[in-house]
Amino acid sequence: MKVFCYICLLSLAFATASCVYDFQPDYQGQGGYVAIEGDILIGESCTFTARLSTDLLDPENEDVPVVCRFRVEASDGTVFPAGSGGRVDLTGADPFLEYRLVAEMTAPFRRTYVSSWAPVQISAPIDSLFWSIDAAESRLCVNVSTHADGPCGYYRWTAHETWEYHATYYADHFFAFAGSEYKGRKLSADAIVEYEDGENTYYCWKDAERTDILLAETTGLSEDRLVHHTLYSFSKTDRKVSHIYHVALTQYRLSDDAYRYWENLSTNSQDVGGLFSPEPSELSGNLTCLEDPDELVLGFVNVSTCTRSQLFIDNAVTRFSRWRGPAYGEVIPLPSDYPKYYGWQYRPAWYVEGKGWAWLPKECVDCRTSGGTKDRPSWWINNDK
Repeated sequence: MKVFCYICLLSLAFATASCVYDFQPDYQGQGGYVAIEGDILIGESCTFTARLSTDLLDPENEDVPVVCRFRVEASDGTVFPAGSGGRVDLTGADPFLEYRLVAEMTAPFRRTYVSSWAPVQISAPIDSLFWSIDAAESRLCVNVSTHADGPCGYYRWTAHETWEYHATYYADHFFAFAGSEYKGRKLSADAIVEYEDGENTYYCWKDAERTDILLAETTGLSEDRLVHHTLYSFSKTDRKVSHIYHVALTQYRLSDDAYRYWENLSTNSQDVGGLFSPEPSELSGNLTCLEDPDELVLGFVNVSTCTRSQLFIDNAVTRFSRWRGPAYGEVIPLPSDYPKYYGWQYRPAWYVEGKGWAWLPKECVDCRTSGGTKDRPSWWINNDK
């Protein structure tokens, strides 16, 4: 694969917006290209980053530190410099002007990169964001409807996902070594201790940015309207929708050039390579190096507003997911073997009368082994903890 492209809009549901996406263009056998990341979002606070692409054929490739000062310039001469944390505040920017990004790189070399001047693309409102199940009842779909009164155009979306998931089994006890403390009590010997105050390793939450490129166009339609447009979908065994799933969706309007750029990236990110695979020059965006106009610069800085919506999907309502965790047989070790089984990544699960404590692999009873945390979002819709 010649291009791996990850899109990342660093925001939580309805948090202060950022217009940086995690674009990592790595060309097989080719490296050292400058990649500028971020969009100019009028009415928002934006973050931009710069990096050098690396050579995938070099097993010792490392990230090269890049130092860059950013600013956004308006066609009336107004300058919006990056402030603390590299953020550019465009909350008061005029949507009727043209804008460009200026990136002054000071390390590993000194060069200045600028994006093309561009007018603001006004994002259409999101009419509805909803779920549906396909006719075959095999996919749960996330859909959007949107429209605008002007000419037909191009759309892009980014999605920040948060989901609650559970361990396969609920364990209300845990193993603790001698000398450890729990709730102010210091243990004098190895012991299996009961959780207190509702503590557990059963409920977890995880969040991520969707990495797929979500695009659509209405240029072939009679009006600028998308109805029941499917953004992405899940299978019945996808853990994300096994309990409660939330998506914070951001919608952007794209220029024709920006759409073609993202469409090309989408195609190339699925390309497995071959005789007719694209060259890096085919992925050039709208950025230019002032010192060397012939230098290939990766990235496309779009200028637009954005609109947002959010959606919760509860499997108790959809009855869609059939996710099941791993099934393992229990073992009942002797108490003297508890430390050994703990080191083997087993954990106590339940007590078997007359036999002792049944132990299961850690991933069966500790949801954190799947990468989530016990940090329930403050805005979550239930009281699980």
